[in-house]
Amino acid sequence: MSKKTWTTVLIIVLVVAAAVAVYFLTRPEEKPAPEPVVTEAPADTTTDAPASGGGGAKTKVAIWHTFTKGQEDYLKKAVDDFNAQSEGIEVELLQQPYSDFLKSVYSSVMEGIGPDIIFNYASEAAQYLNSGKLTDLSQYIYDEEIGIPGFEEALSQGVLEGEVLGFEDGLIHYVPAYTTGPILFYNKTLFDELQLQVPTTWEEMEAAARKMHEVKGIAGLGTDSLTDLLQMLIMETPGAGYIDVENKQVLFDTPEVREKVRWLVDLAKEGVVAVKSSGDYFSVDFNSGIVGSYIGSSAGYPYITPDGFEFAMAPMPAQTWYPSWNRGPIVFYYQDDVRAEAAYEFVKYFISAEVNAGWAEAVTALAPYAWARETEAYKAYIAQDSLANQALSGVQAHLDKAGSLPAVTGANVVRNAIRDAIIKAAGGEMTADEAWTEAVTRSNAALKGE
Repeated sequence: MSKKTWTTVLIIVLVVAAAVAVYFLTRPEEKPAPEPVVTEAPADTTTDAPASGGGGAKTKVAIWHTFTKGQEDYLKKAVDDFNAQSEGIEVELLQQPYSDFLKSVYSSVMEGIGPDIIFNYASEAAQYLNSGKLTDLSQYIYDEEIGIPGFEEALSQGVLEGEVLGFEDGLIHYVPAYTTGPILFYNKTLFDELQLQVPTTWEEMEAAARKMHEVKGIAGLGTDSLTDLLQMLIMETPGAGYIDVENKQVLFDTPEVREKVRWLVDLAKEGVVAVKSSGDYFSVDFNSGIVGSYIGSSAGYPYITPDGFEFAMAPMPAQTWYPSWNRGPIVFYYQDDVRAEAAYEFVKYFISAEVNAGWAEAVTALAPYAWARETEAYKAYIAQDSLANQALSGVQAHLDKAGSLPAVTGANVVRNAIRDAIIKAAGGEMTADEAWTEAVTRSNAALKGE
């Protein structure tokens, strides 16, 4: 190959090499493919599949309560049994402090973070009527598929009309779960020593209490519910009444009622009657012997542990009207229909025949439903010769005169106002008439929504 030819080849090679070099030096840098962004799913807070069998969370229902001992044990069992048979609902039972329980419930419900269910009276439910925080249970109770057949027929007329159907909006916001009532607990050893007969009238009760005070220097009578005692005294007063629902005012501002108020306040000032206990209940004072007798719930007998004396129970004095107590579930509403229906399902279970019969025995109470009273377990419980049935006999003795009071807006304020009047007057803060006038004013304002 000639020199000229080699020169030509070399020039071509150099040109190609230069072109290749330019390409690699000037080509765009290849960027790596972006990594996929992974968004972490929220934590799984479900418990199991719902009743329909599909996926999803169980509906949770919270019960707040203050029950203790055997009562709490039975309630836990009822909740566990219900949860075991329910695929779509989970009930949580949360015990709360007794002190200021209802205040805590009220503030929590108003904030939307409260319980679904508490056990209390129709009058307690009434204070929530205008808040939109109560579940309408009637929409479920009368439903063809999930309702409760024979519900109205199972209850006494007084309880049905006066409490269950007694709310001013015409709806059902509470159902009874057990019936108790006030009875007289008395120091039998002391009564025998002083040759006192068990009182059957208020005149006899005053005489017995005075004798105990004079001889032993102790209060002869205490009462766990000053409110209920006052309501009874009011309702037994001719010409008086409790609440005029239509006109939204009280009916107990009469001379005859004021006379009874002065009578009770005077007994308290003399030390014959105690209106405040040293503990939550008068059983503490009774057990220690610093009060000779007291009016308290029939369910309270297990807490009687006398210090060196024998005790007995009897019906409290009542002539024409008796304040039987029907407590049961109040269901709150948080703008969640699924949650409200779930709470109802537990209520329906809890007042069913066998469960309600067992609950009545656990709280030493009477069953408010005919279907529970017809069970063999309830019949056996009632037939027992026991302290429990001695207590219940004190309630049964007056059930023929048991009455109920209107569950209207302001009813709870009325209860507190009449109680506070006696405490203030007995403590010397004001006269009996001044205190009662204040109670009437407070009550009428609350009934009118002021």
